[in-house]
Amino acid sequence: MPESRPMSHSRGEISTLVMPHMANILGDLFGGELMAMVDQAAAIAAIRHAGGPAVTASIHRVDFRERIPMGSLVTCLATVDYVGNSSMDITVEVWAEKPSTGERRNTHTARVIFVAIDDYGRPKRVPRLLAESDEERARFAAAEAYRREQVR
Repeated sequence: MPESRPMSHSRGEISTLVMPHMANILGDLFGGELMAMVDQAAAIAAIRHAGGPAVTASIHRVDFRERIPMGSLVTCLATVDYVGNSSMDITVEVWAEKPSTGERRNTHTARVIFVAIDDYGRPKRVPRLLAESDEERARFAAAEAYRREQVR
């Protein structure tokens, strides 16, 4: 296992079109469907960073800011922003696009914690995280501060 990995390596992205079977009674994306997408995008980022299996430890926060209507293209972009010994703090930004116009808006943000595990399901050490740009250093510092707040 490498001693460290750049933040640019540890990203996850999934996209899907909101279909009728994914909608709530108002015709918008059901919150549970969105939560599954957020978890999947975060899993991709965590597994890439850990170089192996990782599982959801907690979902700290999901901000549902806007409705996502049926027919939208939903993209979840996950970034590993901070790591502990075996845990990874991941931010997932959700974007909704109207495919006919290309209009995109950031509709939701989630903070998820994943833990890397070994073949026996025990926590496993993860590589350190290398922030290489100003934007990455800012994400790292914000995630570190958020984690400190959660420990109190």
